[in-house]
Amino acid sequence: MTAPDPELSRQDIVDLLTEVGAYLHARSWTATIYVAGGAAMALLLDARTVTRDVDAVFRSDRGQLGAAIADVAERHGLPAEWLNDHIAAVLPSAEDDGATELVLPGLVVLLSSERHLLAMKMLAGRERDVPDLVVLFRRLGITTPGEAVAVTEQVFGPDYPGHAPPVEYLEALAEDVLTRLRRTGAR
Repeated sequence: MTAPDPELSRQDIVDLLTEVGAYLHARSWTATIYVAGGAAMALLLDARTVTRDVDAVFRSDRGQLGAAIADVAERHGLPAEWLNDHIAAVLPSAEDDGATELVLPGLVVLLSSERHLLAMKMLAGRERDVPDLVVLFRRLGITTPGEAVAVTEQVFGPDYPGHAPPVEYLEALAEDVLTRLRRTGAR
């Protein structure tokens, strides 16, 4: 039986990424990663209390970065994929010009912009993404389902995934998010 993935707080993520960077820096290496998902929500907006992993795209030599990730995982008893690149397959192909840069010795962390986070979470359409979508709708001033769908389509552009949910589903998801915003008085 394997232990469940640990819950990582915003501070945990910062500390662990700092350790990855320190490992690289000590070997005169530098890596760049683009962080999305729950970890980006926690780091960028401090809007999420915990996440189970750090979803990223590795924009540097995987060998060097992989060794650093493995070292940190071993020292902290974390799953090998606590920092992973599984999200790469569902990222928009367009560059995220609104990404925020966090520079640590040995590691450059690009944090997904709010618009890109919204688009990815809309397409994922999972119930667990709805609280993040509530935060993103509020931050971006989304007031109609059409606005949320438009942001999603703009971010993905001509590379809009063929497996994406139909527009009607996205509109229904956005309406659910807006209903939750209204119910909590967040608007």
